[in-house]
Amino acid sequence: MAWQAIVKSAACVQGPYVLLGEIAYPAGSMDDATWESLANIKLWKASTRAGRPVAVSRDKLRSILKYYLGDMVENLILPSQITVQTGGRVISGEELKSRVVAFLTPRAEDLGGDVEFKDFHLPRQIFFPNLYDTLSLSANDIVPGRNQVKIHGVTPDGKIVTSKAGTVFINVWKAIPVAAKPMNRFERVSPANVSFQRVNLAYRQNVWDGTGGPWRMARTLGRGQPFTLSHLEPIPLIEKGERVYLTFQGKRVKLTIKAVALGEAGMGQQVSVKNLQSNKTVLATVISDDTVVVR
Repeated sequence: MAWQAIVKSAACVQGPYVLLGEIAYPAGSMDDATWESLANIKLWKASTRAGRPVAVSRDKLRSILKYYLGDMVENLILPSQITVQTGGRVISGEELKSRVVAFLTPRAEDLGGDVEFKDFHLPRQIFFPNLYDTLSLSANDIVPGRNQVKIHGVTPDGKIVTSKAGTVFINVWKAIPVAAKPMNRFERVSPANVSFQRVNLAYRQNVWDGTGGPWRMARTLGRGQPFTLSHLEPIPLIEKGERVYLTFQGKRVKLTIKAVALGEAGMGQQVSVKNLQSNKTVLATVISDDTVVVR
């Protein structure tokens, strides 16, 4: 009889004997009657320790199957290892990978760009001690690069019966701002000196997304290099050397004269300014982008 079957790498059996159909499935085309006959072949006695997986190497598995099946063992495609549990249920490595991708996909949408999942480091399978246990996945905020996924087996009342972890590498291809020309310290960032380049964010940390500002350069940047958050700093309301209106605010008198800022400051901060009439320096509070006040 010409037939072929693939032995699973993980299986749950009901006992008291392990049946061929519990650990294998038909390969190619096979009529139902033939497979039903093969699937009911009794093999070794199932473990009496329910919910406890037992691993068997390929060589040992082949020897065991040879004992029970004789030459029919040649019709089986064997895995490098099989893990068998009495009772419960199992999620294979392929199904687990599929579930992880389905879990991560909507969460990765916030990253923008084109997302690719690769380099999965996941358990070969997940065994649950009971048929009614379900798979639960969780993760911290998803980021480009390596991410950890927590894997739990959970009972209907929320009790965790199995805990494992895996990792997935996420590539995120996205167009990001780069310097259109060499940028110097304190130079203002404007559309004229910004262009865009498609990069993999998994290998680019803390890149600027083009929002916020207005910005100026906190340090130099070469042409074609990505802007990172460390390259940028907010432009202060008052910059050193800028002409401002200096207002003296008294109870009954308000006097405004021209002055020059001797430092930098934002809204509500204090800055030294020089009165251009008297050349005296005073400490004033910033109240707008061109006015400071002394009370």
